[in-house]
Amino acid sequence: MPKALSESETETFRARICSAAAKLFVEEGPAAVTMRRLATELGCGTMTLYRYYDSKEEIVTAVRTRGMHQMAETLENALDTPDDGRTRSRRVRDAYIDFARRDTATYRLLFEFPETNRDDPAYREAQARMWQCISADTKVMIDEGTIEAKAPILGHQIWAALHGAVMLEVAGLLPEGFDAASLHTRTFSALMESAHPSRKKDA
Repeated sequence: MPKALSESETETFRARICSAAAKLFVEEGPAAVTMRRLATELGCGTMTLYRYYDSKEEIVTAVRTRGMHQMAETLENALDTPDDGRTRSRRVRDAYIDFARRDTATYRLLFEFPETNRDDPAYREAQARMWQCISADTKVMIDEGTIEAKAPILGHQIWAALHGAVMLEVAGLLPEGFDAASLHTRTFSALMESAHPSRKKDA
């Protein structure tokens, strides 16, 4: 009989499974993610994986669910400071970029590929948490009176620009001397300028 694992050991191995699955998925394609291949990558028996997940589809959903919660927690922690809204927003941006660089495979799996099992309750909860984080720093600046805008709309505009900058960096397509942060800074400044209260009065 297999040795019973502690809760921390179980969580650690689940994380290893998800990490291996994300890497295979984005580097070799969805077809590469099989229970047999994952077992080979992890150096365990195929049946060991079934102690944690029932199928590869469940594993991919778990990667996305865990990834969204991890990203959301990262952004929440970055926003949770006493500084002004623009400084806090900059910290959120830096945390977002750091997450994408630190776990590029999971980041790409979250946003490059069609969703699967989108009706899974745990996945939907994680997705809602992440989307709320996308506009949270924008809402802080609106509440301060720094800008006038609808938080969900401007928040997603800022996020789209940031995601685009990150993906260009990941693909190695940024001009020399630029990284995701420096490129996004310029776009962010333009968006903030357009949402400045004085601009709204002049419009």
